[in-house]
Amino acid sequence: MNRTVEYRADGLTMTGHLALPAGTGRRPAVLLGPEGMGLSDVERRRADALAELGYVSLAFDLHGGRYLSNPEEMLARCLPLLADPDRMRDIGHAALDVLRAEPRVDPDRIAAVGYGTGGAIALELGRDGVDLRAIGTVNGLTTGRPGEATRIRCPVWAGVGSEDPIMAPAQRDAFTAEMQSAGVDWRLVLYGGALHAFHHPPVDHPAPPGVGHHPRHAQRAWHDVLGLLTECLPVTE
Repeated sequence: MNRTVEYRADGLTMTGHLALPAGTGRRPAVLLGPEGMGLSDVERRRADALAELGYVSLAFDLHGGRYLSNPEEMLARCLPLLADPDRMRDIGHAALDVLRAEPRVDPDRIAAVGYGTGGAIALELGRDGVDLRAIGTVNGLTTGRPGEATRIRCPVWAGVGSEDPIMAPAQRDAFTAEMQSAGVDWRLVLYGGALHAFHHPPVDHPAPPGVGHHPRHAQRAWHDVLGLLTECLPVTE
């Protein structure tokens, strides 16, 4: 079962997609963040797939119910957002509050998984000291304010394409150095030959340079996300 949920964040009325597993008992939950374009059927389907595996999942919104298909408009909104950890945390906390308020959710067993901007928000929740069981970020290897990564309380898994010009080697190195110096249980998977947003199916609108779908690695990255959840947030009756 799934339904649309509305809530306020970043001065906007957000429209998220909540997917519930079968049954009536409490279940572990996954907060699912979208790419910078915003919430789409791609994330809704992923939330539904997680519900079929036994998780409550909320695919959260970034842009007040809008999907920004114009690359210039998307960058104009996302670049200032990515430069403002407090705004990212506001968006993440608002969605997390909605997820925790769902009666089917075990509030002590929540993970955050995000793609691009959504992955950056998942990381900021960790840097804010939120009690999460796992954080997963795909092509969203951002660094935070100095010292705050020490507040991350769970394993961090990250995936990125080897040819991603947006998350280039210097950015990857900065991210891994931050995680290592903070004593985080981290791992990085490098998907050979993949560009930015390699996990995302092809779109019928212009995309920024350096973006491209890689079908094999997209499937592998999804399996790796599921492996993270199986390890850190198993579904138990």
